[in-house]
Amino acid sequence: MEAWSGISLGFVAAAGNLTQLYPTWVSNGDVATGPRSPGQKIRSPMQGTLHSVQVRTDGANGGNIEIWDINGGDGGIDVSTATTITNAQLVALQNRGLAKLIYRQDFTAGFGAATPSAPPRSFLHGLAARFVGGAGTVELNLVVEGGFMVIQ
Repeated sequence: MEAWSGISLGFVAAAGNLTQLYPTWVSNGDVATGPRSPGQKIRSPMQGTLHSVQVRTDGANGGNIEIWDINGGDGGIDVSTATTITNAQLVALQNRGLAKLIYRQDFTAGFGAATPSAPPRSFLHGLAARFVGGAGTVELNLVVEGGFMVIQ
């Protein structure tokens, strides 16, 4: 198990973009998952277990956090060099049975407020999240087993 701390998410609307999640210390891949030259890095989400979630607010904005079991690569989305999955892409992957909501939590805006999570949740594809709120940012601190790989 590893701590994925300090993952920042800006607010989006209820049908806003998701962010494919990786630990902050895992840098972007050099290329998407297609052909690559020797030594070029690819990063990719994979199965694992989400053991805990902590949401840290910016002190001014509340809302809710959604965490999805999804790998943008399943829909041809480059999540090696980028992290954005649009809502249309999410819906397409849901329709194919390749994405599902595994965690949703409402939280208040209190300064430094932190919301601990529910029990462990297994996932098959990877993790992506969005902060649905009116403004601001939140920070996620996760404890995850597996969840990503880097090929070099």
